[in-house]
Amino acid sequence: MTRLTIVVDANILISALITPGKVRRVFFHEKLHPVAPQRIVEETIKHTDTIARYTGIDKTILKTILPETLTRWITTINTDEIPSSTIIKSRRLVRDVDPSDWPFVALAIHLGAPLWTGDKQLIRLALTTGEFRAVDTHGVEMLLQDKPWSKIEEEMRKRYLQEPTI
Repeated sequence: MTRLTIVVDANILISALITPGKVRRVFFHEKLHPVAPQRIVEETIKHTDTIARYTGIDKTILKTILPETLTRWITTINTDEIPSSTIIKSRRLVRDVDPSDWPFVALAIHLGAPLWTGDKQLIRLALTTGEFRAVDTHGVEMLLQDKPWSKIEEEMRKRYLQEPTI
């Protein structure tokens, strides 16, 4: 079975951890191969209080088990492995959206894989620049159903670029 490589944003990972439902179901789909910059582990650990509140797992236990657990679920990649030209491009792309997102965008560009995010601005940025691909959970579901990228992009455009009607 061919697995779908997808770059996972921290907000998706945290959502999969704390909320039973669609994001968690998609995240753990057997065909999905989630990857992320190594910093996702530290970023997730920063949200230990929130994760503990929603899961009922003690914060101390979470801080102990999260690093190893996360690296079992996600392939982490050191940003040092990404060419500097890609890093420069990604920093330029996200500077007006959220400068801290550059590692996720850089990894998506480097791997030629879509970025799965809940950040509407990142999805809009991907759609308007064409420099990388970004999808929401519905888009990942479409990818897992082997829908063509043109259909997925069309759906993302409807959701994120359409002007609201008055």
